[in-house]
Amino acid sequence: MLRRLRYTFAAACCELVDHRAGPIVWHVLLVAVVGLATAQAQELRWPLALTPTLSSTFGETRSTAFHNGIDLKTWGKTGYPVHAAADGWVERARTSPWGFGRVIYVRLNDGRIVVYAHLDSFYDPVQKRIFREQRRLGQYGVQLWFEKEEYPVRRGEVIGATGQTGAGPPHLHFELRDGGNAPMNPLLHAFEVADTESPTLRRLLVVPRGAGSLADGGHDPVVVPLRWHAQSQRFRAVRDVRVFGRVGIGVESFDTADAADNPLAPLSHSLIIGGQEVFSSRLQRVSFSSGHQVALDRWRIGKLVFFNLFQRPGNRLPFYSSDGNAGWLLAGGEPMPPGEHPIEVVAKDVAGNESRAQMTLLVDASFAEAMAAASPSNESAPELEVAAHERFAVITVRGTAPTVRVSDQEIHLYPQTDRHAGLVSYAHFGDQPGVQAADVVVHFGPERPDTTVRLTLQTIRPGEARTLLYDAGRMVLHVDAGSAYEETVPQVTYVEPVASPGLRATELGFIIEPATVSFDKWVRISFPVPDGMDAEHLGVYVSDRDGGWVFIGNDLDGTSGPAEEPDAKGPNSNRVSARIRAFGHFALLEDRAPPTISMLAPRSQTWLDERRPLLRARVVDRGSGIGKEEDLAIELNGRPLIHIYDPEADLVEARPDQPLADGEYAWTVRASDQAGNQAEASSVFGLR
Repeated sequence: MLRRLRYTFAAACCELVDHRAGPIVWHVLLVAVVGLATAQAQELRWPLALTPTLSSTFGETRSTAFHNGIDLKTWGKTGYPVHAAADGWVERARTSPWGFGRVIYVRLNDGRIVVYAHLDSFYDPVQKRIFREQRRLGQYGVQLWFEKEEYPVRRGEVIGATGQTGAGPPHLHFELRDGGNAPMNPLLHAFEVADTESPTLRRLLVVPRGAGSLADGGHDPVVVPLRWHAQSQRFRAVRDVRVFGRVGIGVESFDTADAADNPLAPLSHSLIIGGQEVFSSRLQRVSFSSGHQVALDRWRIGKLVFFNLFQRPGNRLPFYSSDGNAGWLLAGGEPMPPGEHPIEVVAKDVAGNESRAQMTLLVDASFAEAMAAASPSNESAPELEVAAHERFAVITVRGTAPTVRVSDQEIHLYPQTDRHAGLVSYAHFGDQPGVQAADVVVHFGPERPDTTVRLTLQTIRPGEARTLLYDAGRMVLHVDAGSAYEETVPQVTYVEPVASPGLRATELGFIIEPATVSFDKWVRISFPVPDGMDAEHLGVYVSDRDGGWVFIGNDLDGTSGPAEEPDAKGPNSNRVSARIRAFGHFALLEDRAPPTISMLAPRSQTWLDERRPLLRARVVDRGSGIGKEEDLAIELNGRPLIHIYDPEADLVEARPDQPLADGEYAWTVRASDQAGNQAEASSVFGLR
């Protein structure tokens, strides 16, 4: 159905107050109705003269935050007029090569803020102010704040033109923020988008929490595909899942609208057990200070992203409701005793369209029974595996049962279909000063040598600041007191890094697990500068999980507090560091390859008629990358021009601000990457 919601205050009041109401009551109602009429006169206007069509909606998953607005399709084109949504005044305007590109912020008369981003241009009064500021500073990236009386705007007034500046293809990014600058879902406050399509549910996720919880006999999340069942008009899981202990449910879903079939985030999800809603999530508002907690609201497995129907520790996001258990289900206790328990997940969009998915949880009677229910392992699985979790590790051994000992204590092994599995609780070792690791010894019998697996034992706790050394200080984690959401014992494994184009490997590379751990405040990771290497060319990189590396920082020295065990290679010696907000695969790499500058246009020895020619070049760096606008420069006859950088297209361009006279002109492009490598290219053209 189409969303056609218009709540009339006067009509509602008339239902509540009959003809016998006194004059004071009717006076109050009259004032309220008049006020509402004024507000309705300022109802937000769709900013484009195009059929309302979205390419992204509020609350969608981005790498480190939520999508805080809606993206309006411009169908691959730029230059459409952008209209003011309501009366107000231009509070701020900004230009940047990254992010929002050209963006304008309008403060509405009711105090709310509207943001229009990725513009090709501003309307003339603001454009002139921006030009003056760019010329004053000699750079493209500027930001200006304005007083209320400087640039008032009226509803429907053209305040800019759509573009593709900053990130992404041509589109208009639109945000609605409250008076305190917190983004709100615009579709709940302003607009109608034709939508008769119900959300699609693709997969369900079952997440066991803690050492005593299992899904299909294991501690890892279980993904279950869904199929549409025409008879019941529901999605159904292709199989049941056996569970025990505390488990949470997630869902992979998307929505579409009538004018385009690209995927959008549904507005809400809810979990229903026994006909009762036990948890719901509704994407209505997210503050910037909590945006990074998208890592707690979503669960990633490879390229799959699930909406969590449970709250992880530390989650402060405001858009949940639950039965008091934060969405976690206790399988094996009340109200889910052993047996079959159907669950239902409901996804709804803003238009009120909904879809449902059903799955049955088979609750086991005991932990041992649940462990025995594990599916056979993959034939390519290694003989011995260690899976790291926040406060315990799972040791899995295929074949005949071995003997597993930790600190001379034998670990109980549970038999499974084709393997045995045992749990090692980090609490068994305590948090002893100076004890940073313990060996797990697997004894297969007299005819084979023992296998040893090392567990790291240093604990990160909420409210504690710690400096954790690994591999004799070859990697250090510097943790602030407010960083951890919950107690975690990182498992750190040395892995020699492999070089990639533009980068040379050092000997320093580590995988930090569990990969599901994220932080509320930034954590710093640091490495010592290897002997004979120049620190300026070193950087900390994180694996992109696709064979490449992404530069995340190269801060030098003085980046941390005192170490617990300082030495010559300790945290405050010559080190390179970067900030991280999640565990992963990190390495210290060297970048000595300068950027490549090519495709200069106009080409050398070209004669032009254009008096203000566009100068353009391609700048590519496969290592640390271009990090700042000032790392690029274009000069014309030795005079710097204000350049515009497009990092997605690897293009930098500039245009003289005044017409050029006849003659010959030399122009130069300079580039420096984040490791300090520099490149330069020149060309000559003429005007006649």
